[in-house]
Amino acid sequence: MSRFASCKRWAVLGGTALALTLSAPVWAKQYTVAFVPKLVGIPYFAAMKKGMDKAGKQFDLKVIYQGPSSADVAQQVNIVSSLINQGVDAIGVAANSPTAFGPMVKKARAKHIVFYSTDSQVEAKGNQLRVSQVNDKALGYKVIDVLAEELKASKGAAKGKIAFVSGGSTATNLNTWIKFMKQRLKDKYPNIKLVDVQYGGEDVTKATNITNQLISAYPDLDGIVGINTTAVPGAAQAVLTSGKKGQIVVTGITDPNTIRPYVMNGTVNKVVLWNPVDLGYLTGWGVKQILDGKQFKPVNEVPGLDHKIKYDAKTKTLLLGPPMVIDKSNIQLDF
Repeated sequence: MSRFASCKRWAVLGGTALALTLSAPVWAKQYTVAFVPKLVGIPYFAAMKKGMDKAGKQFDLKVIYQGPSSADVAQQVNIVSSLINQGVDAIGVAANSPTAFGPMVKKARAKHIVFYSTDSQVEAKGNQLRVSQVNDKALGYKVIDVLAEELKASKGAAKGKIAFVSGGSTATNLNTWIKFMKQRLKDKYPNIKLVDVQYGGEDVTKATNITNQLISAYPDLDGIVGINTTAVPGAAQAVLTSGKKGQIVVTGITDPNTIRPYVMNGTVNKVVLWNPVDLGYLTGWGVKQILDGKQFKPVNEVPGLDHKIKYDAKTKTLLLGPPMVIDKSNIQLDF
């Protein structure tokens, strides 16, 4: 991609110096931006990759997408280290652990490589950008409000026993959302009792098995909240095969492509999410601003997004936007 800059050349005619302005091609560097998701092979991160690839085309970035086959912190750290050694211009993660990447941040910054986190954050000095899906409190509260609405519709009141099925036990974003969900239950829904929290990694089959165990351990279970995109379909499958569709409410945080069959057959009525393609796209745009030496504004216009993006300078965080409730009315969205 070429850019043209004006440069001056001087000539002397009859003892008089004349400035001549010439157009000379100056080649702008194409930045290489690496993104290491929690794991590869699930629709959610495939959607994020789609958004980052879109940003790559829009903003002239070479995007490298590489991650572990399971949500393993050590594998993720090793991949990050290898990519830093390759000399990329920027590297970021959807972190399987908030604290495991401190040495990688230092290593990247020592080589003048931009380090960022997106989706699930890295809490380490030197992390130059965090891209967050939603306000964590708003998301946690919204999921519990949806759960309460579903329990009221199913049981006649916002009450009963529920369990959480999460992903990785150390994932920054998931644990933050659980914290706010517990707070919402305590403050607004005292008759909804959380009886258990289990972790299935980023694996639908494990989430199904865990939910089956929960159904056996708590025969009077009224609801299950999936905290990540693989937990909700896993929980839904377990409820469906156990014959308890309509008896156990299933909701949580997941994408429409994964949960669509369970919404269409009535096992699940509502879930909550954001647009992961837009999250990937915003991440690419944000990293490009840093590489270009540009400053974020408190409110930013991002080409290609139909809404303004807020930036918190204190935490260096770009915020995609509010959570969205997905049901039969909009389940056909293809993220």
